[in-house]
Amino acid sequence: MKPLRKKCCLLLLCVLLAACGSAPAPGGPEYLDSSSGPGGFYALLTYRDGTGSLLCYDCETMECTYLAGETDPRDENSPAFLPSVVGDAWLLAGSRHLYVLKPPAQLLDDEYKARGPGWLMRMEPDGTARKTLPLPEGAGLVYQSSAVLEGEKLLLVLCQQEENGAQAWYLAEADFDAGTLRHRLDLEEGTTAHLYGACARGPILGLRKAGEDQRLCLYNLEKNALESLPFGGEDAPWCLDGRGGAVYYPEGDKVCRYDVVTGQREATAARLTDGWAQARFEEVVDGHLFLVRGKPGEEGYGRIALRLATGEVFRPDLEDGGQRVTIAAVMPQGYLVRLAGIPAAGSEMRLSHYAMMDKTDYWNGRPNYREFTNPAYGAYSFE
Repeated sequence: MKPLRKKCCLLLLCVLLAACGSAPAPGGPEYLDSSSGPGGFYALLTYRDGTGSLLCYDCETMECTYLAGETDPRDENSPAFLPSVVGDAWLLAGSRHLYVLKPPAQLLDDEYKARGPGWLMRMEPDGTARKTLPLPEGAGLVYQSSAVLEGEKLLLVLCQQEENGAQAWYLAEADFDAGTLRHRLDLEEGTTAHLYGACARGPILGLRKAGEDQRLCLYNLEKNALESLPFGGEDAPWCLDGRGGAVYYPEGDKVCRYDVVTGQREATAARLTDGWAQARFEEVVDGHLFLVRGKPGEEGYGRIALRLATGEVFRPDLEDGGQRVTIAAVMPQGYLVRLAGIPAAGSEMRLSHYAMMDKTDYWNGRPNYREFTNPAYGAYSFE
């Protein structure tokens, strides 16, 4: 499980992580829902006073601008302005709305107390028509454990801290029109949870009790009940594609697919050869399964990607500034990739650096990046 994040970073993005057996889920790629939506790819800049501003990377015009129009993005009436991101915040984009999820801050002093409570916000893609729901007192958001389902249902995992020190975990649904945050499912005492993805029948959760293996379950929306899936243990590799509602796992040298909706299993075209049979299933990105063998720096370490439809093997090894180039979003125009950070003027912190590239260039290791015009960064100051 990933802990609640406690620090306030300079540039915060939302990605919904994939679930994989035998290892924590890595960050980076887009899955079920992320901060990419019809308007582009959304991001968040933060400032020393704890406020924030929303950005949008438009992949058609190749510009990165504030959602501010002609307004000052730090003006409280601007559609780019967020009153508080103290304690972290992240973004989700559905088919019709943009969401901001802000957990309660871990307050270190009195300076940010007024900005500490957690909340959820829904807005139009241009930052207007906002509606906000406060989190219940004592409730914490589980980091990147939320999803926007069909019909713009926002479901999320919450952890309620009781007065006696116990924790009660539950699945909640945010209804912004009604102004309510209601319990969908209370989990058994001592059970922690992470929302990894979803399919047409509902979200897919990883549940764990102390001293026990994780269980992968489907939360059936119609029946309001959990259904166990035959994956989740730590003794065999598997990987959930939260965007497609499928689990990938090995059978001999074959990579097979389990459809969570239908329960059907089928072999893909991918094969585990040349010593990759015991590799860790890391993540699924745009129809490609990443496999990892060993640890970085150790003898025998390797990382490949298998195209599930054809079985082709790729070794995407692009680096920028000594860092691996990762896919931040799958867009109609190609991949939006994350490069090494850009120094922020007047600060030791670095701004995230994004560019577009063709899909074939990424898989074949060709660094043909298409840079965004970025007036937002040019006008940015942390102060």
